[in-house]
Amino acid sequence: MDEQPSKDRLTHDASGLTPGERAAARARRRQQLRRRRLVALGALAAIVILLIVLVSLAVRGCGGDGSAGASAGKPSPKPTELRTPTAADPLRLGAYGESVGGGMLLGLKLLTEGRKDIAVHRFVKVASGLTRPDFFDWPAYLKQDIDKRKRPFDAVALMFGANDGQDTKVDGKQLIFGSGSWKAMYAQRVGAVMDLYLERGVKRVCWVGMPRMGIGWFNKRMELMNGIYKAEAAKRAPQVEYIDAWTIVDAPADTYQAKYRQTDGVHMTVEGGLKTAQAVLDVIAPEWHMPPFK
Repeated sequence: MDEQPSKDRLTHDASGLTPGERAAARARRRQQLRRRRLVALGALAAIVILLIVLVSLAVRGCGGDGSAGASAGKPSPKPTELRTPTAADPLRLGAYGESVGGGMLLGLKLLTEGRKDIAVHRFVKVASGLTRPDFFDWPAYLKQDIDKRKRPFDAVALMFGANDGQDTKVDGKQLIFGSGSWKAMYAQRVGAVMDLYLERGVKRVCWVGMPRMGIGWFNKRMELMNGIYKAEAAKRAPQVEYIDAWTIVDAPADTYQAKYRQTDGVHMTVEGGLKTAQAVLDVIAPEWHMPPFK
């Protein structure tokens, strides 16, 4: 007669484990697997958070918006209620620029003629800018100009840039246009001009960017510098406001319009200058409770 299998042989497999022990082993393996997955997910989340922090710090360090190494800027004071100018005490507006900015300055003259509630001081220096103080030192000139005034301007409008898209030297070091060191230098100079006026009690600084140009490579340089103007103005808002001539001059078409440019494709016609000046006055008039300028 064949030998009957024992109870032991019926309840153990080849590994020598009972069904209950096998179930317990499977449960332990599943638990270990869950723990490993949780640890992996936690590590991945930590890596993602670290990357977000690093990217955020890098963007802040670069100044953002095309202005790597931009100056930190000084916080603007809280906005205060602005007075209503009168003929006896008109709004004092200072307007400065190079030859492209001269179009905007002419527009300001034409739009404010006959108005008793505003007095505009204009100054143009052809072929100048912030890149070449060896030719004309705008910061030094503006400081001297405002220091000699008995009362500061209420507002200023500034438009530089057409001559600044070039390499330059600082302390004997050659800075290549568009490089990180060039952008840091330029942002610092732009911010310093803005701060000069804020520190002297000027209530509003309107920094007008460059319009589109009719020359491709030149256009790209102006676009880069506009990014710096916009970033530096944003650091000092609302006391400093960036006026986007890039879109204003050619509106509503939003593409380069030769009718608003002189034949060189750079300088604005009277109509282009009027559109730019109108944008500046459209900012100033409501803030000082003044009738629109038309």
